[in-house]
Amino acid sequence: MRPYFLKMSAAATASLLLVLAGCQGQVSDSGSAVSGGAATGTELPRVQAGKPQRKSLVQKTEQPGLVQAWMQADIHPRSSGVVQQVLVDIGDAVTADQESAQGQLLAVLSAPDLEDELRQKQALQRQAEAEIGQAKAAVQLAAASERSAEAEEAEAAAGRRRIEAEVARLTSESSRLAGLAESGSVTARLAEEAMQKRVAAESSLEELAAAVLSAAARRGEARAASVRADADLQAMEARRESAIAEVQRLQTLCGYLRIEAPFEGIVAARHVDRGDLATAGSGSKPLFTIVNTTRVRIAARVPEADAVHIHRGSSAVVKIPAMQQRQFSGEVARTSWTLDEQTRTLQVEIDLENADGILRPGMYANVELIVGQNDQALAVPKAAVTQQGGENICLVVGADGVLERRRVTTGLRTATDVEIVQGLEESDTVVTANTAAFREGQKVEIAANPK
Repeated sequence: MRPYFLKMSAAATASLLLVLAGCQGQVSDSGSAVSGGAATGTELPRVQAGKPQRKSLVQKTEQPGLVQAWMQADIHPRSSGVVQQVLVDIGDAVTADQESAQGQLLAVLSAPDLEDELRQKQALQRQAEAEIGQAKAAVQLAAASERSAEAEEAEAAAGRRRIEAEVARLTSESSRLAGLAESGSVTARLAEEAMQKRVAAESSLEELAAAVLSAAARRGEARAASVRADADLQAMEARRESAIAEVQRLQTLCGYLRIEAPFEGIVAARHVDRGDLATAGSGSKPLFTIVNTTRVRIAARVPEADAVHIHRGSSAVVKIPAMQQRQFSGEVARTSWTLDEQTRTLQVEIDLENADGILRPGMYANVELIVGQNDQALAVPKAAVTQQGGENICLVVGADGVLERRRVTTGLRTATDVEIVQGLEESDTVVTANTAAFREGQKVEIAANPK
């Protein structure tokens, strides 16, 4: 135990002597120690800094896109039938005449039941036309009967008027002779004969009155027959029009048995063979798919942040990865205007001429769109702007080398630069690299720009 104690005591003694010596030196030569520290100094942190520059900035957004055909149609049959002929295959070019609306024949269907129904309706049409001929003859006959009845009535009425006049004359003559017979100027027999003639004329008048009524009745019957004949004719004409419409409908359906190309293009798909039953309607698989690629649409979706800057006519560059990023220049031809509620993106389309057929529907594309441009933007390097508390911040080196925190409003952004809309002046010196490593109030030294 004793040797260990002696050893420890010696070490402690040596340490104590060193401490006392240091304290003595500091007390006796304090001024010399301080001046030495000031002369040596602590090296200030160096920062990369520069002034904002006026330059032309073009902000772009690049989004994935898809090459689509200018026109694409799935060809479904309008009439059901069995496929008799298939005249084209995938990859075949087809033609169409836009003026006559007739296209190249793609396939031919057979529908015997439809053709039989057409022949039946055509027979009904011919029957209706024959019935119309009969009805027209009946109308003419009824009109002639009506005219004859009118003539008989007129003749009977004229006879009645003639007898009425004769009755009036005989009545006057009978009265005159009766007066003369009483005076003895004429014989009684003469007066009696005059009276008998009057009575006979009155009887004839009654017969003619009855004849007039009978003729009027016959005229009424003839008129009714004429009206009925006219009505029958109109009904038959209506049946004929219905038959004609039915024939035209069936002729149209039979015409659909010939499947024609709706426009000039290429057969992109074929889903039919000879002997297949083609069912009318769009619920089944299409017989053919025809595409027109003389022009193509490049469809892309732009995020909400950039969508507000995209409009019809905005410049666009289309890059095709499968073609070693070959570029095609164009502009936005149309947009959906509204954003998709699920993806919050704007649908845009760029039209490109494709007469040589180098662009094919389904190709992947990258679409570069210009979001904004300012030829006199006040810009700083991208690294000069940091985010702190949801604000854009730049650090400005003061005249005394102390860092000042500035809130800035940014505008256009490129891969290397950011536009400063508010918060900086061209005379400010801004930290341009590793900004997050420094703080406001820190004193720094601006590093020399490397040559």
